[in-house]
Amino acid sequence: MNVLRKILIIGFFTIFVVFGFHLQKVSANGSGIVIDGNYNDWNGQYQKVQANSDAQRNVGIWADQNNIYFYMDSAPDFGHNNQGNDNSTYLNTDFTIQVGGQTYVVGSGRGFMDQSIRNFESSPTNASTSFDIKYWAYTAANHYTPQVVGKALATHVVKGNHSDNIFEAAIPMKALGITTIPENTPIAISNPSIWRGTVSINYAGAPTGPWVLVGIGVIFAAVGVIWQIRGTKKTTIHEMEVVHA
Repeated sequence: MNVLRKILIIGFFTIFVVFGFHLQKVSANGSGIVIDGNYNDWNGQYQKVQANSDAQRNVGIWADQNNIYFYMDSAPDFGHNNQGNDNSTYLNTDFTIQVGGQTYVVGSGRGFMDQSIRNFESSPTNASTSFDIKYWAYTAANHYTPQVVGKALATHVVKGNHSDNIFEAAIPMKALGITTIPENTPIAISNPSIWRGTVSINYAGAPTGPWVLVGIGVIFAAVGVIWQIRGTKKTTIHEMEVVHA
C-alpha cells in the first residue's frame, strides 16, 4: 500500500504540474501579444498598408478566446520620411472591427473629446500614455453615449524634427457582447480615414492543446495505479503459492 500511495501522489503531482502549465498558457494568447507598450511582439503579426497619401502604415489585428487586439504604427519609416502631418494615432477616428457579419465601431474620442489625443501627438518629446477605447453604438439605454470597452497604450516617438505615433489596444469580447466565435471566422479592421482596405485574420479558435495534456496526465496516472495494483496482486498470489509449497 505504501507503493500505491506513492504512485497516487506522483500521479496527482503530474496532473498539478500539467494543469499549472495550462493556466499559464491560457492567460496569454496564441500570438504572444501582450498589451504593455512594448510593440516587438507584433513583429510578423501586422500588415503593411497604404495610407491615403504616399505613406505606409503597419496595422495588425489578433484575437484569442477572450480579447480582440489591434495595433498601428502610423509612420514606421518616420526616420527617413516625416510624412507631413500624416503620422497621428487617429484614435479619435472610427476603427471598424468586423467579426463574422457583425460590425463594431470603436475609437477614443470624437470632436471636443479628442483634445488630449491631439496634445499627446504633438508632444515635442517622447511620451507614453493610455486612452480609453469606446464602443460607439446606439442603445436604448445610453443612446449614442459611448461605452468604455478597452484600453489603448500609445507611444509618441521623436527623432530630430520627425515623429511617429504607435498604439496597441485590447478589447474584451464580452464588452462588445460577443459570447463565442466559431473557428475560422474572419475578423477584420478598417479605418478609411487612415488606410485603404481592410486588415483581417481568420480566428483560430480557443486553444485545446493544454487540456489534451491534462487528459494524458490523468490517463498515465490512472494506468500507473492499475498496473501497480495488478503487480501487487500477482506478487501476493506468488508469495502465497510459495508458502503453500
